Amino acid sequence: MGPSLPIERLRFTPRSAVLAVVLFGAAFAALRIVSDSQRVIGWILAASALAGLLHPVCERLRRFMPNGLAVVSVMLLAIGATGLVAWGAVGGIVRETHVLQEAAPKRAAELERSQRFGRVARQFKLVERTKQLVKEAPQKLRGGTPAEAIRSATTRGLAFLATAVLTLFLLLHGPNIARAGAQQIADPRRRARWQRIALQAYRRAFGYARGTILMGVAVGVLAFVAGRIAGVPGAAPLALWAGLWDAVPLIGAFVGALPIIGLAAADDPNKALVLGIVFLAYELFESFVLERRLEQRTLRVGPFLTIVGGFAGLELYGIGGALMALLVITFVMSVLDEVTRPEPEPA
Repeated sequence: MGPSLPIERLRFTPRSAVLAVVLFGAAFAALRIVSDSQRVIGWILAASALAGLLHPVCERLRRFMPNGLAVVSVMLLAIGATGLVAWGAVGGIVRETHVLQEAAPKRAAELERSQRFGRVARQFKLVERTKQLVKEAPQKLRGGTPAEAIRSATTRGLAFLATAVLTLFLLLHGPNIARAGAQQIADPRRRARWQRIALQAYRRAFGYARGTILMGVAVGVLAFVAGRIAGVPGAAPLALWAGLWDAVPLIGAFVGALPIIGLAAADDPNKALVLGIVFLAYELFESFVLERRLEQRTLRVGPFLTIVGGFAGLELYGIGGALMALLVITFVMSVLDEVTRPEPEPA
């Protein structure tokens, strides 16, 4: 018989017991701090995302004007565009949401009574599910319960102000902060590697985010125009829903347009058929042309993480939470992809 292996024993010393208690206490304290500071953390994350999206525009303007003037110009343009969109669209979306809440159950009842789709609609309990959807949709879009929405509305002005100030600060001093952080790595080779990883991950993640946002806007505009032409009630909130669903690769645009197609079918099946063909054609064009070009230039995230992250963020914090979750997932995936890539040979 060979030599017996030594038996490992777990020993508790007073020092290890004290250290374990301190670590548990520090972990609970950190969780409590994060829980109490989630609003501020949300401001910081939102400001970081906005700064990352606006940074390329600032870089282009810096070629023609000083850094401070370029940043201020971009911030003023962004605030003006946001205010213009909010002033022109939010009121209409709210009004059409009320119209949709009244009209959608009636259209669903018409489908249940129709000869062509009635049996399938009744088996699916279309009226009941439609009432539940239109009742919960505003709550999902704003994030949380009505009480939470009221509480968030009371601090919305402060949140916008804090986010704008933090975004301005990050646009002005973010590159210097990043360079100072990189200087904390003493080894020049490791420092160069992590600088390359961070820069490439930023470019790929935010490039993917910008492309996804532009495609979502295109789907929203298409859904709004198609809904208006087809006479679908609540075209604006349905277009917003379709634009959000477009973030899901392969199926997002068509799935997001299903409510528009269903409401059109209750009025005229031929309209629904035409709308289905239009959205299916766009889905194929986006999936096989636009999405592939975007993924070749940036990265591929995949539908599973997109769906899970998007719905988790939507459930917690509404539209902003969904967009933030998708951006965080994209950035983490780009960092992991850059870390696992083989390091290039030195020249």
